[in-house]
Amino acid sequence: MSNPVTIASFTSNFDMKYILFKEMLDEAGIRYMLVNEITSTVDGIYRGSPTNIGIELRVMEEDVAEAIEIFNSIK
Repeated sequence: MSNPVTIASFTSNFDMKYILFKEMLDEAGIRYMLVNEITSTVDGIYRGSPTNIGIELRVMEEDVAEAIEIFNSIK
């Protein structure tokens, strides 16, 4: 069974690299999951929330090499 692997972390869902990376993964047919996307978005609204929460983008083990290649192609 394949396990999800964190490929990249982002501080905001408004980060252009984050948006572009997701679009490129979609185009390549690579499925991904996002961890802390909602929590990171509401961080500025709720003063009591932790400020070090980042959005983690994860792909399955068999897609790691291709996902890293895509991520590294974004400048």
